[in-house]
Amino acid sequence: MSPTPGDPPRHHPSDDLLLRHAAGRLPPIQSLVVSTHLPFCTQCRAAIRLGDDIGGALLAEMPPDDMAADALSRTLTRLDVTAAPGAPEVRHTGRPPVELASGVPLPASLQGTVRSRWRWVAPGINRIALDIPGAARDERAYLLRVAPGTKLPEHGHNGWEATCVLSGHFTDSTVDYGPGDVAEMDGASIHQPVSGGDTGCICLIVRQGNLRPRGVIARLMQPFVGV
Repeated sequence: MSPTPGDPPRHHPSDDLLLRHAAGRLPPIQSLVVSTHLPFCTQCRAAIRLGDDIGGALLAEMPPDDMAADALSRTLTRLDVTAAPGAPEVRHTGRPPVELASGVPLPASLQGTVRSRWRWVAPGINRIALDIPGAARDERAYLLRVAPGTKLPEHGHNGWEATCVLSGHFTDSTVDYGPGDVAEMDGASIHQPVSGGDTGCICLIVRQGNLRPRGVIARLMQPFVGV
């Protein structure tokens, strides 16, 4: 059954991602997925708040310890030169806002990350590359806009991948993903998502390593489309 617009997300980031996000221990590219999902999801926002409360309670129960005389000055210096751990830096480029689609604004978590306009990848598939400060060399983040009923090439993964739906919906095997839903894949996964026949979809995709295309045409296209 396809998701109904306005329904809360049914597929959430893993507990591991949520806990590490709450602790500020996620790499920037994984933190981006959670930050993009949270505005859609009251359940996960409550889980993050609970994690913060538990962390605060544990700190309050810890016995006090003596601090070095220069601890405050060193902490303030670090705050001046480093960003919050796991949080992608938001950079404002001065460019006009990117229109993902009519009525689909660029999420706040992605402000300042857009490097280009929509770029043609294949019939019915367009992409925007994202620039994520702190991402490793083998990590990628991009927006994908897929026309209604379009099948993505069948592929596997050389690492972890997560997709967060921003608009519309898609089906992967027998599972439907709608706005705010998160799909996580690992290196053992092989799949072929299909965009919703009535709406198409716009998604945030982050991944580690290259895709492993299964078909001949997809393999020939890979060096040219950069996936």
